[in-house]
Amino acid sequence: MTNPGQMFTVTAAAEARRVSRKTITRRLDQLRDSGAYKDAAGVWVIPLAALLHAGLTPGRPAPPDAVHVPQGDDIGHQDTRPTSEVQAQMADLQRRAEVAETLAAERAEQITDLRRTLAMLTTGRPDTTPPPQTDARQRGLLGRLVDGLGL
Repeated sequence: MTNPGQMFTVTAAAEARRVSRKTITRRLDQLRDSGAYKDAAGVWVIPLAALLHAGLTPGRPAPPDAVHVPQGDDIGHQDTRPTSEVQAQMADLQRRAEVAETLAAERAEQITDLRRTLAMLTTGRPDTTPPPQTDARQRGLLGRLVDGLGL
């Protein structure tokens, strides 16, 4: 093991324990109760005894932190309604989708006009074949753009 009077900083304790600094900082309250303290420079000084008392044995990985698992009456009674922030984000995304749909429709019309212009320039007569008709609501943005480009 190590010297019983040995002191660690948060970083040294994390390295000795083979865990992240965050694991040590999450347990600082427990370590403080066992004798850890901040020195005059504001650096945590953690005695080996405090690490051992907190279950942080140097040389072994830390066990996973406890996770709260709902039991009995807690199950199924959690509020699952979206928060106002989520609702605002959803409304923003819906508005953006509508704008994208409008832009896609306008660009599809422009592509059709450009095709006719190109046909007139290359053959000397307008292209009289109508563009393929698809319901814009059934096609996604990418599909409409591909159709508009004639690919």
